[in-house]
Amino acid sequence: MAAARQGDRAAFAELVERHRPVLAALCQRALGDPELAEDAVQEAVLLAMTGLDRLRQVDRFGSWLAGIGLNVCRRWLRQRSRESWSWEAVQGGRVADRPAAGPGPEELAESAELAARIRRAVAGLPAGQRTAVTLYYLAGLSQAEVAAYAGTSVAAVKTRLHKGRAGLREQLRPWWKEERMSGAQAVEMRVADVRRAPGGEEAPARHVILLEEVGGSRRLPIWVGMFEATALAITMTGADLPRPGTYRFAASLLEVARGRLAEVCVNRLAEGTFYAEAVLDGPEGQGRVDARPSDALNLALLVGAPIRVEAAVLDAAEAEGSGNPRLREMAGEVDAYPDGAGEIVAEARAEWARAMAAFEPACVSGQASPGQGAGAA
Repeated sequence: MAAARQGDRAAFAELVERHRPVLAALCQRALGDPELAEDAVQEAVLLAMTGLDRLRQVDRFGSWLAGIGLNVCRRWLRQRSRESWSWEAVQGGRVADRPAAGPGPEELAESAELAARIRRAVAGLPAGQRTAVTLYYLAGLSQAEVAAYAGTSVAAVKTRLHKGRAGLREQLRPWWKEERMSGAQAVEMRVADVRRAPGGEEAPARHVILLEEVGGSRRLPIWVGMFEATALAITMTGADLPRPGTYRFAASLLEVARGRLAEVCVNRLAEGTFYAEAVLDGPEGQGRVDARPSDALNLALLVGAPIRVEAAVLDAAEAEGSGNPRLREMAGEVDAYPDGAGEIVAEARAEWARAMAAFEPACVSGQASPGQGAGAA
C-alpha cells in the first residue's frame, strides 16, 4: 500500500490481482452479464487507483475495492432501469448496457466535495460505529456479515448503526438542512385527540394518539402506553394536578436552563415503530435529541411547540397499513374507540380520589404517616 500510494504501478497491480477474483464474482452476481461485470471491474479498479489516498485502513483494501465495485454495479443498474423507460426505448431503440456519458465537471466537483465531507464525518465516529457504518453503508455488507467481521451480534451492529447515524447527522447537519430545503418538507400536524379502547380479561386497553394534518386531510395514529396517553389527555383538557407531572417537570427544567423546544418531528418508521426527534434551542445553540413520539408529543403539546411528521413517514405508514391487515383494521377502529381525552381524565381523577380516600383512614389510624400517605398518593 505504501508503494502504491507513492505511484508504484506494480505494487498497485499486485494489490488488485490479490482481490480481483472476489471483486469479479460480486460484479457478476450483481449484473448477471460476464462482459458487463468485467467492465464494472475495470471502472472499480480505476476509481480505486485515483482514490487510493482516501483509504485510511490499509489492511481493508479488499473490502474497500469490493464496495466500490458494488456501487458501480448499482449505479449502472439504476441508469439502465431509467433508460429502459426512455422515449428511445419505447420507440424500439437500443438501450445501452452502460451510461454513454458521465457526469459533467460541476457534478463531479459537487460529488467530490460531498464525498470528502462524508469521509471526514465517518472518520470522526468511534471505532465500533465507524466500522459498522463503513461496512454496512459503504461496502454494502449485510448486518449479519458486519457482525461476523466485527465478532459481535447483529443486535450490537444495529445499535452501532443507530448511534453512527445520530453522530453523522450532527456532523452533517448544515448540508442536511440544505438538502431538506430543496426537497420535500415535513408535514405540520396537530394532536387531534387521544383515544382509548378499554381492555377485557384477555386484551389490555389500547391507547392511541391521533395526529391530523394542519390544513389537510392526512391522519396518523400512533399507539402509546397508558401513562403517556393519560398525560396527553390531561394537557389537552387543561386539568389541574395537585403536583407537577413528569412532562411538566421536564418543561420547567428546560425553562430554568434557558432552553426552548423549537419543534418535534416524527422522522422515522422502522419495523412498525415510530421514532421522533426534539429540536431544542439553548444558550449554546440548537441541538437535537432522539425521543419516543409519545414523550416528544406530550412535551410539544405542553409548551405549544410545532409538531411535524416527515412526508416519507406518512407514506410509509400508509403503505405498511395497506399491506398489513391487522394494522389496517386497527387504524379503521380508531374513530370507534369509545373514550376520548375527557373520559380518560375523568377516570384518572376517579382513580386519584379512590387512592386518596384509601390513604386518609390509614393516616388517621396511624398505619401510615401523613408524609408516607402524601408521597404515595
